[in-house]
Parts: sequence; structure tokens; C-alpha cells
Amino acid sequence: MTSASSPLPLPSLQALLSSLEALGPRPALVWYGEQSRIELSGHVLANWVIKTVGHLDAEVMLERDDLVLLDLPPHWKRLVLALAAWGLGARVAIGDGPGSDPALPADAEVRVLATDRPGSAARADDADEVLALDARSLSLRFDGELPPLVHDWAQEVRAHPDHLSVPLGPWAGPEPSPLPTSLIEASGSRLLVAADGLADPSALLAALLDGRGIVGPAESVTPHQAQQEDAREA
Repeated sequence: MTSASSPLPLPSLQALLSSLEALGPRPALVWYGEQSRIELSGHVLANWVIKTVGHLDAEVMLERDDLVLLDLPPHWKRLVLALAAWGLGARVAIGDGPGSDPALPADAEVRVLATDRPGSAARADDADEVLALDARSLSLRFDGELPPLVHDWAQEVRAHPDHLSVPLGPWAGPEPSPLPTSLIEASGSRLLVAADGLADPSALLAALLDGRGIVGPAESVTPHQAQQEDAREA
């Protein structure tokens, strides 16, 4: 069994943003996705989260305890939405796109639905607000047809401020788990995560709060690429 460090305190979004900003230009997230390898520095990832907080507050008026359903394939944009929603005190349910079931009760009131299928997603007619986005890193706007009143998330979010301009709610996300000693002893190592890390958000949060950065999806990273990531951090 791998021993672990002491448990970390329950984070606030501000604590997470501070950890990301402390990374500066160093990668907080390395994504091996549809456009090969992409890096998001600590500053850039924090900026995406901050802009998303502003968008969720100003455009859809998300409030504490509201339910946000992320009906999207695993992607770093889905992670950004989850972090921003938790930071505003909202609840988050996570699906994986068509055919997935986030185990929501039939009568659950979805305040915000984020989906890549705004015209056919199961909860699109029930949600108060629908955000359409493509799970592609370089997509600057939704590529399909937008139904009436649906938000083009990628286009709208970029217009919001680069600094926090709204009060944060109590952190509604999971508590970070202790970091394994093996990762702590490997100074500078990044955490390799399945998909976008939301299958185990406690480990993801622990790594980001500790200034580690993450690499994913693990399913797309070869052993040689994983070694290269470790070499870049050495």
C-alpha cells in the first residue's frame, strides 16, 4: 500500500486559483486530445476558470445549490465548467455525452445544462439555461446549429473579465485527497489522470493545490509520452 501525505484542507476556489497562478507559465494541464498535445499554463487555466465564473454569474445567474449538468464527453473544458460551478457553490452532475446516465432523479431540477448536443440532449427542454460547446480545444464557437435561447459558451465566455468580479460561494466540490508519498517524493511530477480527471476529482484537486499540474487523458498517453512529461518537469 502506498502511504500518503496528511489530508489537505477543504479548498476554496480562490485557494485553487492562487495555486494555479503560482505556476505562472508552467503547465497546469497537459492535454493529449483531439489536436495532439496542448499545454495550459497555470495562468491560462486560472483565466478560463475566472471567465467561466463570470459567465455563469452574469449570463445564467447561477446561484448556490443550483444543479449544473455537464452532459459532455471528457475534456478540459468540462473540467473548467465543473471548477467554476463548484466555486460558486453550485452542485455538479457529470455525464459523458450520448447514452450516459449521471444518475439524476427524474424530477431533478437542472438549472444549467452544458452539452455538445443542444438540440437533442435529454434534459435540454427541462433546463433553465443551456450552454452549447464542442469538446475540442481550439473551437472558438459552437460548430452546430444553436436552438433558440441557447448560449454559445466558447464565444460568450471569452468576453468576460480576466479577474474575479463576483463574490464566490462556499466551495461545493469534493475535498482533496492526500497525495501519495510516491508522488510527493518525485519532486515536480505531474499527476496522470483518467479522462479529464473528474472521475477522481479529489486527487485532481490535491495535485493542483500542491502545484503539481495534471496530464490527461491517461488513455491517450503512451508510456514514452509519460516519461517525456516527467523529464520536462525534472
